[in-house]
Amino acid sequence: MKIIHVCVIEFTAKHLLLPQCEYMRSLGHEIGFVFSPAPGAEELRQRGFFVKEIKISRKITPFDVVSIFKLAMYFRQVRPDIVHTHTSKGGVIGRIAAYLARVPYIVHTIHGFPFAEGQARAKYAFYAGIEKWVGRITDVLLSQSKEDVDTAIRLGILARRGAPIYIGNGIDVTKFNRARFTSVRKAEIRKSLGIKDEPIITIIARLTLEKGYAELIEALKSCVNLPWTALFVGPDDGAKSIIEDMVAQYGLIGRVRMLGQRDDVDELLTITDVFVLPSYREGMPRSVIEAQAMGVPAIVTDIRGCREIVINGQTGIIVPPRNSLELGEALSRLLQDPQLRERLGRAAEHYARTRFSETSVFERIAAVYKELEMDCHRKGKRA
Repeated sequence: MKIIHVCVIEFTAKHLLLPQCEYMRSLGHEIGFVFSPAPGAEELRQRGFFVKEIKISRKITPFDVVSIFKLAMYFRQVRPDIVHTHTSKGGVIGRIAAYLARVPYIVHTIHGFPFAEGQARAKYAFYAGIEKWVGRITDVLLSQSKEDVDTAIRLGILARRGAPIYIGNGIDVTKFNRARFTSVRKAEIRKSLGIKDEPIITIIARLTLEKGYAELIEALKSCVNLPWTALFVGPDDGAKSIIEDMVAQYGLIGRVRMLGQRDDVDELLTITDVFVLPSYREGMPRSVIEAQAMGVPAIVTDIRGCREIVINGQTGIIVPPRNSLELGEALSRLLQDPQLRERLGRAAEHYARTRFSETSVFERIAAVYKELEMDCHRKGKRA
């Protein structure tokens, strides 16, 4: 079938969806992408995918009407069998456009609902109401998080075919394998970054405050008397200057490396001693799975998704969100106890590699596509 994936930014297509789409293409499906204009579009075209660049804002704006119109016109032109949308904003815009264009099947993957515990009641209700409404024009909902499935059922966020189907999240466990890296290679990676023998703390997340960067910087300040270097890895999402100012304000410029978006995450993780993701809201964060598969213990916040990946005290440490004090205490504990890091890391590696293989996720999605394909033939709905 002809399947078009809709997301807001090229990063989602290239770094999160590409392995899944290559797998689906190997099964005979024709795969395309729609996202906002970006340099990475040409690379995807060279890989054999058809790509359409249409501006989709990450925020709610009047321009959304234009995005929906352009998307609907494009869908009418290329006549896909399935439009598969991703992330909250891409999901709303893409599904409305697909519905208006009368695309035979609309599928949406929940990468984490836009509403979360701790939000203002009005904001929570607003976003939940939108998700409930667009669910009614969706044929199939897929969820990376078991907790989001329960939440959707409780709030009545259902697709035409019922409650969200749990697919989980997964990674390439052959790539994220610390056995691939020799001690010599690790030394070379450290040298390239100008890092000596001190422990390395890594966060891989968009540079936005909802990822917990402010709390992390405060926690790092509390550990300033311990040896460490921190790597901040991720593209700017509007808060880079704020984060840089905080780093400077707390006197951490020489100890925090702002690396931006990287394509060598596996290499960075192989030299990492402690992974941190103190987010306020997540779906099923792949970065945590990647870290654990590399044998790196993770400190995460007690939010959906993260608590499905990390077992507190066994594979990592879970702390309350927006709490720099407990985050700093957890960092201090791991930085000062190499044996604890090793024990948690070994358990994390085993847990991640046995439960979060991307192949299992691909197979679950392929089964959904197969069911829709069979329904397509039965009803003659093929575009």
